[in-house]
Amino acid sequence: MQKGSGFKQGTLGFLFIILAIVNLTANAEVQTINELELSTIANLDKAALNNDQWQTVLPVLGDEDHYFIATQAGKIYQIHNNQVSSSAFFDLKLALKNPNIVALTAITLDPNFHYRDRDGYHTFYTAHTEASKPSTAKLAPINTEINSLFDTVLVRWKVDNFRTNPLVNQQYEVMRIAIMEVDEPIQQLSFNPYIEPWHDDFGLLFIALARNEALKNEALYAGSILRIKPEKYGLQKYTVPTNNPFSKTADIQNEIIFIAGQKTEHFDWIKQSAYRLLVQFNQPDSSLLIEAKIGEDWREAIPQEKIKKHLPILDTKHKTLLYQGRDLKKLWGKVLHLQEKENDWQLQALTINSTDDAGNTPNISHKLINYNTNKQSKFSLHQKHNGELLLLEHSQQRLYSIKKPTAVVNNVDEKQDLPSSSNSQSILLILFCFVFILTGTYWYVRSTNTKKQGFFQQQWANFEIDMETKSISLYKRHNKSPEKNLTISSLVFSEILLNDEVISTISADTTQAFSNELESLVLAAFGSEHRIKMINDKHRKIQLCLTDDQKQHYMICLYYRVGNIRHTKLKYQQVIDKAIDWQWLLAQHINPTLTTKRKIKVKPIPEKVVSPSEHKSVSVKAIEREVFEDNSTEATQDIDLSIDSLIDSTHDAPSTTKSSIDATEENTLVADLDKLVMMKKQGYLSETEFNAAKAKVLKHVAND
Repeated sequence: MQKGSGFKQGTLGFLFIILAIVNLTANAEVQTINELELSTIANLDKAALNNDQWQTVLPVLGDEDHYFIATQAGKIYQIHNNQVSSSAFFDLKLALKNPNIVALTAITLDPNFHYRDRDGYHTFYTAHTEASKPSTAKLAPINTEINSLFDTVLVRWKVDNFRTNPLVNQQYEVMRIAIMEVDEPIQQLSFNPYIEPWHDDFGLLFIALARNEALKNEALYAGSILRIKPEKYGLQKYTVPTNNPFSKTADIQNEIIFIAGQKTEHFDWIKQSAYRLLVQFNQPDSSLLIEAKIGEDWREAIPQEKIKKHLPILDTKHKTLLYQGRDLKKLWGKVLHLQEKENDWQLQALTINSTDDAGNTPNISHKLINYNTNKQSKFSLHQKHNGELLLLEHSQQRLYSIKKPTAVVNNVDEKQDLPSSSNSQSILLILFCFVFILTGTYWYVRSTNTKKQGFFQQQWANFEIDMETKSISLYKRHNKSPEKNLTISSLVFSEILLNDEVISTISADTTQAFSNELESLVLAAFGSEHRIKMINDKHRKIQLCLTDDQKQHYMICLYYRVGNIRHTKLKYQQVIDKAIDWQWLLAQHINPTLTTKRKIKVKPIPEKVVSPSEHKSVSVKAIEREVFEDNSTEATQDIDLSIDSLIDSTHDAPSTTKSSIDATEENTLVADLDKLVMMKKQGYLSETEFNAAKAKVLKHVAND
C-alpha cells in the first residue's frame, strides 16, 4: 500500500471516530424540531381539472424550469417558467381512443429524453388500467389459470415540439399484464438515475407490480419488480436483459428481477450500487424499509437482517424517499417521510441502520413552513433528477420546492432546553477543533492528489477539421472515432488558454479578429512559458475553448504536462501549430473583413555553393519543412501566402556563380512544391487551386 493512500485511510478512520463521538454527544441532548421553508414553483389553479386529481410531477430532463404534471385520468400538463398550461397537451383516453381506461397509474421519462441523437429522445412511458382484452398477448400466471377482468398496460410515447406545441408522433404498446382487480396495477415505472450512458444496464426500465393475495404463490403477482429494455427488436416490443436473475427458472417469468412477497408501496435507488434497492413494504400493522438485492425471492419470509427501518404507523400511506440531493445538508443520506400532526405537516428524516435499533437513532422532524395553514392541506413528496425535493399540494393546487429557511426561528420551549455544563461545552469545542483540523488535512491531501489530473479527463482531447464538409470533429481521450461533429459556421467564439489564462480570442467582434501581430504575441506567450523549467511537479496545459451559436461551450485539452510527464499525445510545438492554424481558419470564417493576410515566419535558407557531385545527390526527401521552437531567438523574413506571390518571389534572387544558381533553383523548386503541399493539407488550397499553382511553378522552371 502506498504511503499517501495509507495516510488518507488513517485520516478518514480517525475522522469517522471523532464525528461519531460528536454525533452521540449531540443526540444525548433533547430532540428539537427544525424548520424547512416551502418556496412556490407554480400555482396550478389555471389548469381545469374537472373532478380530476393530480397524481405526480415529472421534472423534464435538461431543463430545470420545465415540468410535466399528470392527473389520475391520464392528462398531462406542462409547467414552464413557473406557469402551468391551461389545457393538457396529452390525454391518455383520446390518444388511445379508449374511453374505458380506468386510471393512469404510473409515468416516467426516458433517460435519453433530452439527447437528440439517441433512441428515447422526447420519449415517455405510461402505465394504465383498462378492461381485459382476451385476444391480446399478455403476461399471465404460469401455474394457474385465471379469467382476468382487467389489464395493466405499459405504453411508449414520443412527442414532437413539446416546448411549443406538443404533438404525439409515435406510440406503441410495450407490455400488457393480466390482473384480477383494479387496485393491482403497475404502481411504479423508473429508470436508475445513477447509471451512466456507457454502462450496460443504462436504459433498463424497472416496473413494480402490485401484489394479489389470491395469487401470492405466483411470482408475477407476489409484489414483484420487473426489468426490461423497452425498445423494439424485430417483432418483439421489448427485450429481456440477459443478466436478469430468473431467466433460467421455469416457474418465474424472465422479466422478473425481485419478488417481495409483500405489498410494495415504493422502491428507491441506493446510489452506491446498481443492484440494490430500498423497498417500502406496507403491512397491516406497520410499514418497513427493506434493502433488497436483485435476484432475491422473499415469498417465504423476509430476512430479518434486510430490515432497515420500521416506519411510523400513519392513517394515510405516504411513499418514502431516500434523499440524494446536496442542498439540505441535514438530510444527507436520510430517508424522508411525510407526516401530518395536528394540521401541521412535518418531514420525518430517518436514519437507516444496518439493524433496526430505533432507540439509539432518533427521528428528526422538520416542520414545513410558508404555506397556507388556514385550509386543509394534502401533500405528496416527489424528487427532481438531482435528488432535490418537490412537494405537490393537492387541495390548494401548488407545487413547492423545499429549501433552508431564510430566517432561523427558535420555536423550542425554554422548559425543554437542558442546561449544559462548562465541561461538556469545552469537550465539544475541543472535538470541533479536532474535526476542523482533520477535515482540512484530508481535503488538502485529496485535492493535491486527485485534482491534478481529474479535470482533463472530462474535456475533449483533440479535434480534426474536414474542409470538404466545413466541419470540426471532437474526440474523447483514447477514442479513434469522433463523438461530436460541429459545423464551422455554427461556431461564434474561440479562445486559446495557456495555464487557464486566455491568450487569444476570436469572434465576430471588431476587436477580436486575428492578425500577424496577434500571432506574434501568442507565440511570445508560448515561448515565455516554454523557457520555464518543469520542476517540482509544475503544470503546463494548453486548451482550446469553442462556443457555438447556442452558447454551448466545448473545452479541448490539447496539451497537459506535469513535471517531466506529458499526459497528451501531441508535443508542445505540434499543439502550438495546430491551435494557431485553427485561429486563422475560424477568423477567416466569422470575421473575414478584419482578418489580415497570413504570413508564415521561417528562418532564411543560407546560400551555399554546391559542387556538381553534391548537386546530383540533392533529392526531395532530403529537404523537409523545418519546425521552429517558439523560445528561439531568430531572424525572420515575411513570406506572402498568396499563390502568385508565392511562385513569383522565388525567381528574383540574385546569384554569383553557375553552380550556386543550379543548386538554388533546385532547392527553390522543391521548397515551392513543399509549401503548396503544406497549404493544401491545411485547407488553404482546394484541389483545383493546388493543380493550377503547381502547373505555374513548373512553367516558370521550364521558361528559365
